[in-house]
Amino acid sequence: MFRFLHIAVFSLFFALEVAAIPIDTPDHPEENIFAIKCPTGWAYRSLKGDNGLIGLVWPAESTFNATGTAVFVFLQDSKKPFPKIPCHLNIFTEKCTKAEFNFYRKKKGDPTKSLNEKYFRGKCGRTMILFEEVISNYTLIFAFISDGYVTKTQLATVQEIVANYREEVEMYINSMKNSKNNSDKNNTKKEDQGNSK
Repeated sequence: MFRFLHIAVFSLFFALEVAAIPIDTPDHPEENIFAIKCPTGWAYRSLKGDNGLIGLVWPAESTFNATGTAVFVFLQDSKKPFPKIPCHLNIFTEKCTKAEFNFYRKKKGDPTKSLNEKYFRGKCGRTMILFEEVISNYTLIFAFISDGYVTKTQLATVQEIVANYREEVEMYINSMKNSKNNSDKNNTKKEDQGNSK
């Protein structure tokens, strides 16, 4: 009887494994156009979308769900319409329940607003350090948040993340300019060839 039960259980597990539904893996992982090289010892996730949360960085010894320290990278592209709710905002609000991110809309007479006043309502964690990088029509907002005090090493890593994103955006802008210039040159050549016939 025991042997029959053992064979029946084994057969059931084998049948379930054979009939298991495979996990669908997309051919192209979801990535934002501004994806960076992650600093050593940190984990990174790029989020596709415009005008909202585009990147998450946290210490690699933890998972994002369990970490008490994280960098949230927000993008504000002034050439695209701002949605009512920034993309992927739910990830930020799940981690920072007492804080809220908003797009900054410049008003007359408010040039002295702090980064916190411009983009956030409420605070998250014991430490919340903000950085802002404005490159052409792109504004990157970095919220370095921790439930403890920040070390010099952590701060240096976040400054590296900020610099990596700035470099990525500048390279993207330059590649778009070069692409446009090449396209304009090709169009001019075609027009000249058409006129010479």
